[in-house]
Amino acid sequence: MSTPAIFQVMEFYGTGEPFFGGDAADWCVYIQEDGSLAFVSGSEAQRRKLVMAYFPTEYEAEAAGAAASTRKGSISALPVKPRIEVPTGQISWIVGTKHVGAEDDELADEFVSRAMRAGAGDRDLVAQIVAYAPCMPPGQSGPRRGVPALSGQEDQQPPEQLYLL
Repeated sequence: MSTPAIFQVMEFYGTGEPFFGGDAADWCVYIQEDGSLAFVSGSEAQRRKLVMAYFPTEYEAEAAGAAASTRKGSISALPVKPRIEVPTGQISWIVGTKHVGAEDDELADEFVSRAMRAGAGDRDLVAQIVAYAPCMPPGQSGPRRGVPALSGQEDQQPPEQLYLL
């Protein structure tokens, strides 16, 4: 059985490689310091220590990209295989047995809390955990926001194995 993908959003804008005189600038959606989503260049996101926004479905990713776009470029939702540290089996069990029908924001907050207690100090890893939960089979609820509220925290090396239970 393959692992469900989560999605990131990229906006393709301009034409031609800048090195050769073009004006292309392809940016991804990141969560900003104030919690809003915006297309930001990779170097700017790294400088500001922003976390990439991940989404559980292609539809939600494209909708978020359309809302965040100010340049009105071509928007695409790109599948992302969750990092190896994302405990997909534990997430499936937690969603399937403990949280069927739970409110989306409540679930997202619980996954952030569980991940932090388990030692996941890397904000990108926590964002992937929160986005992965809704990839469960139909009929099971999951968090519907793409990124957790983790502003102001420094990334730390994740433990070799996360235990969310």
